[in-house]
Amino acid sequence: MYAVLHLPGFPLQAVLRTDPDLWAQPVALVDPKARSTPVVIERTPRARDEGVEPGQTATQAMARCAGVLVRHRDPTREAAATDVLLQCAYGFSPHLEATAPGLCTMDLRGLGRLQPPEPDTLRAWAGELRAILVAQGLRPRIGIGATPNLARLAALFGEAVHVVTDAPGFVASLPVSALEPSSDTARILAGWGLRTVGDLLALDPAELADRLGLEALGLLAAASTRSTRPLNTVRPPEVWTESWDFEDPVETLEPLLFLLNRFTGSLCARLALAARAAEALELSLRLESGGRLERRLAVPEPSRDPAVLQRLLTTHLETVRSESAVVGLRLTLETTVPAQRQFGLFETTLKDPRQFQETLGRIAALLGPDRVGTPVKLPRHGVDAFRLAPPEFEGIAPLTQPRPALQAPGLRRLRPAPVATVESVEGRPVSIRCAVAQGRLVVTLGPWRASGHWWESGAWQREEWDATTLRGQVLRLVRQAEGWSVDGLLD
Repeated sequence: MYAVLHLPGFPLQAVLRTDPDLWAQPVALVDPKARSTPVVIERTPRARDEGVEPGQTATQAMARCAGVLVRHRDPTREAAATDVLLQCAYGFSPHLEATAPGLCTMDLRGLGRLQPPEPDTLRAWAGELRAILVAQGLRPRIGIGATPNLARLAALFGEAVHVVTDAPGFVASLPVSALEPSSDTARILAGWGLRTVGDLLALDPAELADRLGLEALGLLAAASTRSTRPLNTVRPPEVWTESWDFEDPVETLEPLLFLLNRFTGSLCARLALAARAAEALELSLRLESGGRLERRLAVPEPSRDPAVLQRLLTTHLETVRSESAVVGLRLTLETTVPAQRQFGLFETTLKDPRQFQETLGRIAALLGPDRVGTPVKLPRHGVDAFRLAPPEFEGIAPLTQPRPALQAPGLRRLRPAPVATVESVEGRPVSIRCAVAQGRLVVTLGPWRASGHWWESGAWQREEWDATTLRGQVLRLVRQAEGWSVDGLLD
């Protein structure tokens, strides 16, 4: 058995795939590269009902329908729609042929779920495949038959899902145009009064060949219900990209998020069919000035959940600032095989690493990316001789011993350090007045002195004290050349 997926009006479906709401409006598709005066090559049902026909110029179409929307044929979107078609079909059968633009042939032999190949089983299988393609914004027709030719004819002239059970009767009921005769031959057959393929097959093949020549043999072969052919099988490209060009420049965030929400849903559905997950996102924004804003976003844990990917994109876009409007965008997924881990008895992981990463991203958006992370000591001397690195949880030794009940106090540094007015006796601080504490100091320990870069013009030196106020606050006081400050609190 064979199945054929057919996308009627493929160029128009490719253009409207990411904007399905336009199917309810009058839309005419023209190909500006086909000829000097572009003409309509496809139109929506609404445009057809209002008098728009193929071959009309854009001006003629607008004269017939004042509200018609004219769209240009886009080879890039057609290539993307072909990728979607093949990727979705590959999730149902590994034997595919890209027969023609918008036409895919599938070999169903060896598929366990279709054994035995009963009509109801085949219709249910084709219904699942069609539902997935519809979710991708496509409008497919699926034909199933014993030969590739029968399946193609069923997809072109049958119902939305058509399983050929009576091959001779089905072929005989088709119009002669289904065999795709040349214009001259079609005119001759119409003059003979032949309307269906059955009328043609009722004629004597030898006499038909005498009058029509070799083309008669081609017509009879196209009407055959038994002849088959090998498929030129292909593998769908592992390209997980969606792109869009805006008609008008976009200056706000909402249109970008709305479009990206559609993209993530479409891409994740295709990843599920391929049993893969996204490990990174590449977002490219094309600006009206000609420049680009590109960013690679790592996914904390490979995922094909569209909500997770959408939150990553939202967090990033909320921090993007541009002096020029956006005229196009492209979203690409880097994929991998979903990883599975078996943890030991005492091992654990974050309950939701994606939510943790999103929280870090939002904090970084508020404070700046250089103010969030895990401190890593730098190979130099100084109080602030460290940098912040992205937190890593892989490779950390599992916690096998219970933590002690008592914990040493932690120093909570204050940034910026509040300026303080400190009174001292014989160099030892005895009282303080600042934004975080004031009053007499009952316990003072210190001083601890440090200095550095004394060999350069930016030499520094500081004196630190630990002091306790009457209220029990433990302060880390610092005295430098410019005066006193509170460097931190001991919690």
